[in-house]
Amino acid sequence: MLGVSALCLLAFLSVAGTAQKWDDVPKPVRDTILANGGKEGNEVDKEPKKIDGKAVYEAPVKAKDGTIHDLVITEDGKLVQTKTDDAADAALERADRAKKLLEGVKFSHPREITHPYLPLSSLKKDVLEGTEDKKKTRVERTPKPDIRKSFKIGEQTVEAFAVEDRAFENGKLAEVALDYFAQDDAGTVYYLGEEVDEYEDGKIISHDGSWMLGKDTQVPGVILPANLKVGVKFRSEDVSAEISEIDEVVSVAETVKTPAGEFKDCIKVKESLADGTTEYKYYAKGVGCVREVPHDGDEALISHEVRPAK
Repeated sequence: MLGVSALCLLAFLSVAGTAQKWDDVPKPVRDTILANGGKEGNEVDKEPKKIDGKAVYEAPVKAKDGTIHDLVITEDGKLVQTKTDDAADAALERADRAKKLLEGVKFSHPREITHPYLPLSSLKKDVLEGTEDKKKTRVERTPKPDIRKSFKIGEQTVEAFAVEDRAFENGKLAEVALDYFAQDDAGTVYYLGEEVDEYEDGKIISHDGSWMLGKDTQVPGVILPANLKVGVKFRSEDVSAEISEIDEVVSVAETVKTPAGEFKDCIKVKESLADGTTEYKYYAKGVGCVREVPHDGDEALISHEVRPAK
């Protein structure tokens, strides 16, 4: 369990401080900054919270390896914590993952989503129903081929394929999400962003969960890799600490019974979410997602419509 001081520390770290003039900073704080790599006139912020009743200051200093550390110091000169720039480190890690993920990848026909287990281009409409968080749920999944949106991936301009999910809870519209996908020449399906409208009593109340490649992250998500084998891991979302998901193929031989029929040899994907919960999705060959199992629910396919062959 966290002590009072630690709780206070966590609280103030989430709120921006107020810039201070060097001469206005208490001498014990200045001495601690100078003793830990800082310089005269160093940038210093006074934080809005206190630790054990003492005012708190934060100052960025350069470490010996060239990285920037933030010193958290109370007014009596006590060094409470040395923070690394986690956000910058995470951004560098994502940039490295993007480089490795997209090395040699080509998008000749990105809107043709023909993955055997996610053939979105031939889908007309899927409907899944079930429960989540003790609520009756319904998801209507409909491709929107007339919507066109382009993304920059490396040196390529990639036009995405849009799919709309309309989610209902106890019969009321709860969310509308417009998701953007692209398939590379090897058959991997990428997730390029989503525009989210959350509803309450028929009105939009937020856009939580929205993100776009090129704006919020440089790493496209992977919805399904071309190579589906047990143990294969991928990230369907790699945006931030709050929008992140690590997936793993845990089975390639599942039998799934749904109101829409029985599907054999399904792919089972384990999803580890940013909030620490785990979900599962089941994909049937030639159909797509036939079952979704959130940590507190279960949703299954009740109808599957395809577009007439051209």
